[in-house]
Amino acid sequence: MRQPLVILPRVAPAPSFSFVHAADLHLDTPFKGIGEVAPDVARSLREASLDAFDAIVELVLERGAAFLLVAGDVYDGAERGLRAQLRFRDGLERLSDAGVASFVVHGNHDPVASGWSAIERWPDLVTIFGTGSPEAVPVRRDGELLATVQGVSYAQRATTENLALRLRRPEGPGLHVGLLHCNVEGAATGYADYSPCTLDDLRRTRLDYLALGHVHQRRVLAGGPGTGDPWVVYPGNSQARSPRASELEPKGAVIGHVVNGEVTEVEFVACDSVRFGLVEVDVSSAADLAVVEERLAEAARSRFEDADGRSLVLRGRLVGRGALHQELGRPGVLSDLLSSLREETGR
Repeated sequence: MRQPLVILPRVAPAPSFSFVHAADLHLDTPFKGIGEVAPDVARSLREASLDAFDAIVELVLERGAAFLLVAGDVYDGAERGLRAQLRFRDGLERLSDAGVASFVVHGNHDPVASGWSAIERWPDLVTIFGTGSPEAVPVRRDGELLATVQGVSYAQRATTENLALRLRRPEGPGLHVGLLHCNVEGAATGYADYSPCTLDDLRRTRLDYLALGHVHQRRVLAGGPGTGDPWVVYPGNSQARSPRASELEPKGAVIGHVVNGEVTEVEFVACDSVRFGLVEVDVSSAADLAVVEERLAEAARSRFEDADGRSLVLRGRLVGRGALHQELGRPGVLSDLLSSLREETGR
């Protein structure tokens, strides 16, 4: 007996799109330590954090991203300088005017309860998540649901609650994203244990992409096609802040590429304008201080070639013992050597 013909309805594939994930902007960071010895360098660095955010906004627009995620520590401190707030608002306004949504949480550097805000009304497509139960906010393009985003901000700086436990996947199609400033166990060392959680805590949210902030090094802790895991990603900070080891890599944001409702790839894009580096010079065989200066200058020139056109702030380290050991220890010698190197490099 012939079976009846069954025609199944055609299911349209989910739209492909991208989003940008940034964190730890630390806008208008003062760089007090550097300012004491090199005020002109400190001024350039202070602009660098703002310039990096502008570059992130440009990246969103150039790539046609559907939305921007900012995972905490937008500002460097609870006082939130006016210049930083206005620059942040203006950038998000550009995105809103272009039809791009932005989602923001506050972290330990800029908690909600103790922070001063000069901005009473944010642009229409900006969501600043509060400190209570997460609200799930949909993102649509041409009327079609792309994603749903939820997040939690810090009320106080020293937040020790595991905020990941508040995130849960809601009903509905599309990509489900969680936005959180937290310290995932084992992700990196040297960070305050604010909102501590584990990878299993994040897996239990059943979200597709966990957009994290707090750790300044880029880390993809989980995720990828075929793994069965959600993506768990730290993009790192947007602009390096010091010569510490965690600040020496290129800085910027990551782009999440979504196909058929799933993140298939995360792409890092550098948005920084100033980079930090460390050069080490062995002085054990140096005949005089002129040789030391030339070796440091040569090491600096080599690093500049690898800086991708960015400005570079270098810390020099002299190692080895030799005839110049006592000479280098004389008062004023190292500061004079540094001044000479700055004049030679035009910095």
